Amino acid sequence: MRRDEVLDAIKEVQDYFEDEKEHLQDGVYLRMCNALGGTYKYVAEDDSNDDEGEDEGNDEEEEDESESDEEPRERTEDDMGLNELSELWECQFDFGRWNAVLPLEGLIETITMGDDEKRVCAAVRVLNRSLKGSKPDDPADAERILQWKEELFEQRAIEACADILEGEHEFTPTDDDDPWMYSVLCDEILELFQRLGEGDALYRTKLRRSGALKGVKGHFGRSHLRQAVLDMLQR
Repeated sequence: MRRDEVLDAIKEVQDYFEDEKEHLQDGVYLRMCNALGGTYKYVAEDDSNDDEGEDEGNDEEEEDESESDEEPRERTEDDMGLNELSELWECQFDFGRWNAVLPLEGLIETITMGDDEKRVCAAVRVLNRSLKGSKPDDPADAERILQWKEELFEQRAIEACADILEGEHEFTPTDDDDPWMYSVLCDEILELFQRLGEGDALYRTKLRRSGALKGVKGHFGRSHLRQAVLDMLQR
């Protein structure tokens, strides 16, 4: 099967999950998007051709041998996919503890000023997972979450997320853009709004004041979270 046919098949599978995602629960849709996106990127970057002649094959072998003599290039965050990058940052953030390598301010700056969809999505995902993994009954965790909420509000991170939902935030296109990254990012933002506002009427007011309600209303994606977040913000 040719590479183009494989890519078309992956897109058809993605379209199916787009149509059915409102029925998918417990993060299944996000996990499938990540898996399909990684597969799409892997296949798209595979420039090998099984029909190449013997001479070309020999040339490639000689090139590989010459490259093997060079020192391997250090891997950077730009080389990482969304899953790997968010896991790295999650470890560095360490649930926002005082000795964390990555402070909350770093995540907020990425969300408010970032022009790379993958990095912004990773920052929002780290906050989501940290909120999910926290223990509200623990006084230290409860105080930490309260601090996060205030900083997200005061540093205009909520406003930036609302702009992204409305499509008002500009991202710089790159050669390795994932065609589904924006959809995944919006789902992460909707989930973040839900975690921040659930059970906190005062903070729901701050979310509305920062444009969250307007952003959710203006988001025309087919996320199953959209209506639930909309109902919560209107309470």
